[in-house]
Amino acid sequence: MKMDEKKLELLKSLEAEYKEAEDMGEASIFTAKELNAPMDMLRAEIAAFGPDLVSVLGEFFFMPFEETEVIYFTSVITLSNTVPEESADDVAAAVARLNYYIPCGCYALGEDDKNLVFKYTVPIVGEDETEHQTSAVSIAANTAIMTAERYMGYLKLILMNEVTVDEMIEMAKNGK
Repeated sequence: MKMDEKKLELLKSLEAEYKEAEDMGEASIFTAKELNAPMDMLRAEIAAFGPDLVSVLGEFFFMPFEETEVIYFTSVITLSNTVPEESADDVAAAVARLNYYIPCGCYALGEDDKNLVFKYTVPIVGEDETEHQTSAVSIAANTAIMTAERYMGYLKLILMNEVTVDEMIEMAKNGK
């Protein structure tokens, strides 16, 4: 099986898992051709996410590297499509500080500072058995969702100008 076919098979496995999950909404795979992109992508609605129980978009894909020994699986969770211009500097500072404390992945502002995302990429052995790869993809995607959700409340406080960056970090360090 070619590596691109293997990657698509792994995305289909994650899609099937998410279509059965109670806390997930719609899930669909889009091919590289449909996206006019270098890779296939699974897009899934993550329902009842975060402290406000809103739906967010999760995008799951393999980085388009030509390697076969290691493949890189990436999860991107879009947390906010609108970062107010007056909050962008504080959100950027909060993201930089919070990333120091989280166990994996990172929060980031989009190129135009308009959206806030959580991104997590893991290497997976490319020549491993499909069963192990399927498990690794599922664990990585679900870890990204759980980590993004766990700390999102802190960033929401910054987005809404309710606390300072220093106050947010103290809250995060103390688990409040």
